[in-house]
Amino acid sequence: MNTPKKLLISGFRHSGKTAFCLSLALILRDQGLKVGYFKPLGWQTFVKERIPSGKQLGYFIDADVHLMKEVLKLDQPIEDIVPVLINFNYLTSMAKETDKGLEKRIEEAYRRVSEGVDVLLIEGGHIPQIFYSRKLSTYHLAKKFDTKFLIVGNIRSDLPVDDLIFTKAVLDLLNINCIGVVINNVPRISLQRTKGVIKPILEKNSLKVWGIIGENRELTAPTVADIQDTLEGEILEAPENLDLDNILVEDFLVGSMTCESAIKYFRRSINKAVIMGGDRDDIALAALETSASVIILTGNLYPDVRVLSKAREKNIPVILVPYDTYTTVSKLEGLTGKLKPGNTERIEKLKKTIEAEVDWKGILETL
Repeated sequence: MNTPKKLLISGFRHSGKTAFCLSLALILRDQGLKVGYFKPLGWQTFVKERIPSGKQLGYFIDADVHLMKEVLKLDQPIEDIVPVLINFNYLTSMAKETDKGLEKRIEEAYRRVSEGVDVLLIEGGHIPQIFYSRKLSTYHLAKKFDTKFLIVGNIRSDLPVDDLIFTKAVLDLLNINCIGVVINNVPRISLQRTKGVIKPILEKNSLKVWGIIGENRELTAPTVADIQDTLEGEILEAPENLDLDNILVEDFLVGSMTCESAIKYFRRSINKAVIMGGDRDDIALAALETSASVIILTGNLYPDVRVLSKAREKNIPVILVPYDTYTTVSKLEGLTGKLKPGNTERIEKLKKTIEAEVDWKGILETL
């Protein structure tokens, strides 16, 4: 049996390593390679599911693994793709599991997912040092599986530069073969500085930069479905022809002004969410006359029937949330879009971006 080429892709939270992993897998598949995927340590996400009776059931999954399995149409059972699921209380929730037992579970799953593939992409944990106490961190697993190590980094200031260089030094001390870094989601205003200043510093410190990917709001903006999940709001109006997973929200505006100035204010932005008290029918109607992606009504205050009628006419969803406006805005601060299997257009755009901006052929040659 042929041994597959192996690449462990690691990064810190919100670095975009799953999106990169998915894109790379799709690119390599286009080259005729059979690509496998493995995430030894998954992160528990609670998923709500509404059943016909109207009640909600819930279960735990790793949302990233679910995405990879669905999009790549992986044959292996989910328990093999992600053999260990952990959460914030893993030291107590997994206290009855022995180190050897966990290690054996991961090893057996690894053996099964690597069978018959040309390239195996291994995604690192939530953060690389997680589970270090059980000797099953991303660093431990990279040595165990003797895999090349690629870092996906998100640089929005100079501080992560030293984090990346330090991580490379740690990997060298551990005799783990780090082939370099992909810098992801760089703000457009910082793109030239990243290429001209930061990239040379990283490469001077023996950290090869395989690609620098500029920020693209079409790829990172949350969708109406992301917002509804975050706020756990009630959808008052959502026309059946709308796919909430594919309606982007690129801006958030608060409707706290007078009705006279509202229209002019709302027209400054497109693809926006407008947040206001549920009793501000005048502001809601004004927002519905502009290019809004969603109307968010706060305080559990139901709007006048005219608002819902206008929303239906304009094909704009309306979400009711129990929080006040300030709390609602705070919960949405920094929200970015999570890729879901149904985001076909976004996934295709992401793949094309990685294909153009990253030297994936060079990465493949190192394996």
